[in-house]
Amino acid sequence: SGLILVVLVLLVMGLRNATLVGLAIPFSMLLSFMVIYALGITLNVVVLFSLVLALGMLVDNAIVIVENIYRYMNQGVPRVEAAMRATSEVAYPVIASTVTTLVAFFPMMFWPGIMGEFMKFLPITLIITLSSSLFVAMVINPALAAFFMKVKNSGMQEGKAVSADDIQAAGEKPIAIRGPILKAYRRILEYSLDHRVSVIISSFLLLFILIQIWKLVIGLEKPVEFFPSLDPKSAYVNVDPPEGADLDYMDRIIKEIELAVTNTCSGDDIIGGTCEANRYETAYTFREHEKRNGDKFMGPSDISNIEHIYATAKKKAGSSLFSEYSDNRLGIQFLDFEDRKTPSAEDVELIRKRIKDIAGARITVAEEQGGPPTGAPINIEISGEDVRMLGEISRQVREIISKIPHVVDVKDDYMDALPSVQIDIDRQKAALFGLSTNTIGFALKTAYNGLNVSTYREGDDDYDITVKFTEGDRKVTDVLRKLMIPTPVGQLVPLTTIATIKFAGSIGDINRINHERVVTVKAEVDETKVPGSVAKMQAEEVMKDFILPPGYGLQFTGQHEHEKESRDFLSKAFIIAIFLIFLVLVTQFNSISQPMIIMTSVILSLGGVYLGLTVMRFPFGIIMCGVGVISLAGVVVNNAIVLIDYTNKLRDRGLPLREAIVSAGATRLRPVLLTAVTTILGLIPMVTGTSIDFRYMTITMVSETSQYWKSLSAVVIFGLLLATILTLVVVPTLYSLIESAPAAVRITFNKIKQWYWRPFETNNGKL
Repeated sequence: SGLILVVLVLLVMGLRNATLVGLAIPFSMLLSFMVIYALGITLNVVVLFSLVLALGMLVDNAIVIVENIYRYMNQGVPRVEAAMRATSEVAYPVIASTVTTLVAFFPMMFWPGIMGEFMKFLPITLIITLSSSLFVAMVINPALAAFFMKVKNSGMQEGKAVSADDIQAAGEKPIAIRGPILKAYRRILEYSLDHRVSVIISSFLLLFILIQIWKLVIGLEKPVEFFPSLDPKSAYVNVDPPEGADLDYMDRIIKEIELAVTNTCSGDDIIGGTCEANRYETAYTFREHEKRNGDKFMGPSDISNIEHIYATAKKKAGSSLFSEYSDNRLGIQFLDFEDRKTPSAEDVELIRKRIKDIAGARITVAEEQGGPPTGAPINIEISGEDVRMLGEISRQVREIISKIPHVVDVKDDYMDALPSVQIDIDRQKAALFGLSTNTIGFALKTAYNGLNVSTYREGDDDYDITVKFTEGDRKVTDVLRKLMIPTPVGQLVPLTTIATIKFAGSIGDINRINHERVVTVKAEVDETKVPGSVAKMQAEEVMKDFILPPGYGLQFTGQHEHEKESRDFLSKAFIIAIFLIFLVLVTQFNSISQPMIIMTSVILSLGGVYLGLTVMRFPFGIIMCGVGVISLAGVVVNNAIVLIDYTNKLRDRGLPLREAIVSAGATRLRPVLLTAVTTILGLIPMVTGTSIDFRYMTITMVSETSQYWKSLSAVVIFGLLLATILTLVVVPTLYSLIESAPAAVRITFNKIKQWYWRPFETNNGKL
């Protein structure tokens, strides 16, 4: 869909030229796919978005080169010579503009941690794709133009072939300022040049105002988010039963949850904690619902987005609290994203309300994670030596965290009072019978776990013969009082003669992190109401006054760790990207002041970032917006490079400063707008979620994938939109101010000098 929009915009160049430029896209993609395949990278969702992001940038180099070839041919230069000379003339600016974009993405290749594993494919893909587009623009496009490009001129003027050297020496002629658009732009530019200081101050003031507007509209309520909150495809109601609960008990709890989710139970039934058993048979009576497009379907619940429900009950020793999906759970699968009439996140909250009063187990609701596994929004690790003390501290922390608004499903992984049967062996009595603890333990293991004594063969199949207690005996403890232990001399001794049998509670799993005993408290956040990062900051605030016993520690980890790691990395990556871009610009312009002008446009483009977040009502995403800002830095500089480079050429030919700035701006207006519009249109389908479904030949109005990339796309689109306006107005104004500064400083110095020496001058001019 983005490709179609980009090619349509290129038609302003003419059908033949647009075709030559448009061919850069499939050729660049083909080369990119070859390299990506060679590196063993699959077409995952990040790679595919990177290709969409690169789509509008692929044609930038081709636009510059094809237009320059067309200019040469239009003035009568033969095709092949025109292609060679035109390409060589703009080779360095084209290479420099591409390199500035590549170095912006380069630092992101070294992104550490789990987020780096997820996001590193974006810079890798973009670097490969843009490098391919440079190769296509420099090699393939000139070759195609030499064969297929046609102009009205025949290549001869008054019977003589035009020399490419003369045209190259003369350089590109400034465009004649005709038409309402160019005339309006000239008036704006001349006004800006007359009020240079006011325009520069106003542009920085606009940046400040846009940031403050975003803070007032979005930032006070939802300032930041770590990763975009997605509408879940499915949800899981996890059940953590009491220690020692049997399979029938767990099955009964899960049935109650099923009745609540399908809305078979009334509110009174749920508060009471039980539902009539016979109502379970009618719980899954299918009900008719309607999809977004009007199609009817039968669903198992009164919640219209639920397509399937399944339940699992298993008996497992130990704790599975912090596995993403418990062994005992109810699985809920929602309709496809494009078929939902309401967000499935709202359904998850409704399910939480329905099951919150079911007693008999710890019940939590988890959404399927769409992005990288980053842990719970609130993850607190409590470390210390005494496990029971850790359990008590975790209980207190749970109570405090539960009081924070919009924090749900608070739980910890501490397990105490695990029912157990303890057998204390009297070693002296056992020794009298020649028995050791190892021998007695082996006898108990054989009784309960079994011992393979032989193999039964039937045909080609082998079956182990295992000797152990019957299932009925394994479920009761009275059999231990009848158990006889064989001694080395062949006697049988009752277990009760040499051991004491008693019931006791024991601690469950003991978790260690970095050699320390740790109990972890986790909590989910309703991110439709408040971002996880905000809830985490609130949790940190309330835990400041929590007093820990000596020798015990508490720290926030999980998503908080990944968030801090990514924030620190992206801050460094942005600084490094700015430095590398500046280095490339200094090399190209052999100047310090002109790269500073271009870098100013990068800073001012941040106003577009906040404008986009305000319009789309997005918080500042640490991952997506951070990547978007760095991407924007690489893209924004290209138009400023083209503008300043041509201004320098006009001044070298002897044009006055003001005339050179106005002529350069008017001449470069179309290519600057064209390159910006192609990049913006390439991302429009992603930010709106609207695209063509080529499978069914329909237009889809929503997209599940766009949930990931909406904020990043909005940042690039609005940032580039504002940056383009600034490039066409503020950059020439700042260029004029800086270039005229040396003369102004010289004049001012002379005036000060004259004023200083005036008291010492005599009437005849002598001191």
